[in-house]
Amino acid sequence: MYANGMASNTSAVRISATLSQELATFLDEYQAAHALGSRSAALAAAVNALRDQTLHAAYAELGAAQRAGLEQYPDDNADGLDAG
Repeated sequence: MYANGMASNTSAVRISATLSQELATFLDEYQAAHALGSRSAALAAAVNALRDQTLHAAYAELGAAQRAGLEQYPDDNADGLDAG
């Protein structure tokens, strides 16, 4: 991971974002507090946190369904493997 929050094996994509003054100020404060090299790095950290939160919620939902004994996958789903 580079200091700017970008993974070393990814290519960057330039985007443009418009934020309220309140969010822009928070982003700048977050950048400074965490010694991130740029607003882009702070924004990448925010997007990564959203992705992690979404994955966490999905895994929690799947775990709850499995504990409840709910069928999540069809019986014939072998994910491309020979079921034997």
